[in-house]
Amino acid sequence: MDPHERRRQILDRSAQLFASKGIAATTIREIADEVGVYSGALYHYFPSKEAIVTELIREYIDDLNGRCREITARTQTPIERIEALALLALSTSEDYRGATTIWQREGEYMRDRLVEADLAETADEVERAWRAAIADGVAEGTFRDDIDQEVFYQLIRDAVWQASRWHRPSPERSNADLARDVTRIFVDGFRPRAG
Repeated sequence: MDPHERRRQILDRSAQLFASKGIAATTIREIADEVGVYSGALYHYFPSKEAIVTELIREYIDDLNGRCREITARTQTPIERIEALALLALSTSEDYRGATTIWQREGEYMRDRLVEADLAETADEVERAWRAAIADGVAEGTFRDDIDQEVFYQLIRDAVWQASRWHRPSPERSNADLARDVTRIFVDGFRPRAG
C-alpha cells in the first residue's frame, strides 16, 4: 500500500476507535490490528498515539478554518453569516464525524493537544467569526442589545455543535435545512422587540 494511503488509513481507523472507545482506552496495538500491520510499523508513520490525535485535530481545524475564511470573505448580513457558520459547523461535523465525536467526549484532552501542537490560536478563528457576526448584528440594530452577546453565542454554538449527536443529513432534512431552522429559532429571539 502507498505510504500516503496507509497514513490516511491509520488516521481514519484511529478516529473510529478513539470515537467509540476513547483515546486512553485505545491502544497502538488495536490501531495496528485495524489497519493490518504490526504495532512497530505504526511508528513509521506516527511517533505516538498523541501524534495521531494531533494530526486528526490539525486536519479538522485546517479544513474548518479554510471554509470559515470563505464565509467571512463574502459580503453577507450578520444573519446570513450566522446561518453560513451554522451550516459550516454541521457539515464539518459530518465530514469529520470521528474527530467531532472525540472532541465532544474528550474536550479537555483535545484542548491540551491543541496547546501542545501550537494550534490553539488557529482553533479560535471560527469562534471569532461567530462573535463578529453577532457583534455586527447588535451594532447595526438587527439584534437586541439587552441580551448578553456571550449568552447568545454560547447557546447557538452548543445547539449546532451538539446536533451532530442526533442529526444525520438526509434528502428530507439536509444540513442546510437544520442550519436555517437553528438560525431562525435563535435569531428570532435575538431581534429587537417592536415598541
